[in-house]
Amino acid sequence: MHQLVIKGGRVALDDGWAECDIGIDDGRIAAIGKSLSGQESIDAGGRWVMPGGIDAHCHLDQPVWGGAGNADDFQSGTISAAFGGTTCIIPFGMPGQDMTTVGAIDRALERAAGRAVIDYGLHAVVTMGTGADVEAQLDQLAQRGIASVKLFMTYQGFAVDDDRFFKVLDTARRLGWIVMVHAENDAAIRRTRQRLIDLGRTDIRYHVVAHSETMEREATHRALAFAEMTGARMTIVHVSSWQSAEEVARAKTRGVDAIAETCPQYLFLGAADLDREAVDAARFVFSPPPRSPRSHEHLWQDLIDGGIDLWSSDHSPYYFADKIGHSETPGFTTTLSGIPGIETRLPLLFSEGLLTGRLTLERYLDLTARNAASIYGFADRKGSIAVGLDADLALWDPTARWTLGHKALHSRVDFTPYEGKVVTGRPTTVLVRGVPVVADGKLQAEPGFGRFVARHAADPALSKKPVEDWTPWLDA
Repeated sequence: MHQLVIKGGRVALDDGWAECDIGIDDGRIAAIGKSLSGQESIDAGGRWVMPGGIDAHCHLDQPVWGGAGNADDFQSGTISAAFGGTTCIIPFGMPGQDMTTVGAIDRALERAAGRAVIDYGLHAVVTMGTGADVEAQLDQLAQRGIASVKLFMTYQGFAVDDDRFFKVLDTARRLGWIVMVHAENDAAIRRTRQRLIDLGRTDIRYHVVAHSETMEREATHRALAFAEMTGARMTIVHVSSWQSAEEVARAKTRGVDAIAETCPQYLFLGAADLDREAVDAARFVFSPPPRSPRSHEHLWQDLIDGGIDLWSSDHSPYYFADKIGHSETPGFTTTLSGIPGIETRLPLLFSEGLLTGRLTLERYLDLTARNAASIYGFADRKGSIAVGLDADLALWDPTARWTLGHKALHSRVDFTPYEGKVVTGRPTTVLVRGVPVVADGKLQAEPGFGRFVARHAADPALSKKPVEDWTPWLDA
């Protein structure tokens, strides 16, 4: 007799679909089988029981940047995530001015406590302003369940120089951490941006020119070369173009421990979306920007073949008035970069990837939860439907047809770039550790139900050897 049984659903297991029940005790999956009995039960008849999604790249309740704060805090953001079938997120401890990397994590933990309705981890962030004692700070965070750190190669106040880049890579390799990299060439962006301004070409469509595919490709190549030199593990976040995707593929063939992440906006939105009236076009400004049909086709193929490892939202929640700076004619130099997506991430891939047959069940599970749990160090708790793991589950109605629009979503952001898009498939009941957070389309959880998830670093002994491995010379 289990505390709770999910009965009669079509269950997505690691080895394929199964018509079975799931027994849950003390928040974990205790049994998978037929005719299980429970003190309570949830009828999943006609629904697909999927592992709860893991969104490993999103932004919530960060310090003010670009003159605007986030619309979503950990309460509204995690509610939105839950309604989209996501049961665990890993946002960033983003530093504010004069804030250390450790201080930024402390701030994020304080903001999340008492607000989150689903579970969460945190990524650290290192900039030039977060303190010169990089090793000591990351060592401290490693004792607190942090196992990843992000670096920026662009943005004033965030971009790191090569010396700090290498310091983080060397420390991360020693700790078994993953280094996440926003790869765009900052000097090239600044140069092109200024030339466009001088020419008076500030329409939003020029955002694509100021952040070209070549700039992303060059930075991706350089970042991965640094990983190759140091032997560090590296995720290139929000891979947007065929050029940067090919750089990751080439690095993998050289033995670099490289991981590629992409986001829905790089499959479902394109450069042509910026060629609209200014206020309308502002809904599609994010960095790297939306790309060409060639990149869309390449990334879809990488999703199918396994060249892309992670499917994340990069949820960057700004109120629309803040995003355009209250301007009637926003330009690419004045529009804040970033769009919401924490709730639409899974419905888009479920509808256009899994249901259409573009993606196998195995690839869908890898992209939406399993790889994130494995890569970021908590596959012993989350990411799959298996005995012993947390009972993080999403019951999907695979026949539900609905229209994406900000009024149908639960983020505080007052727009979505997917307004009017019709999708099929919707999560109706979502459980975190065996407790319904959403039941039959209604919120059940109280703020603060979500817990911080401490993650495990990889064994440093398993790290790749750097190309400058001088051991043979020293032994000689």
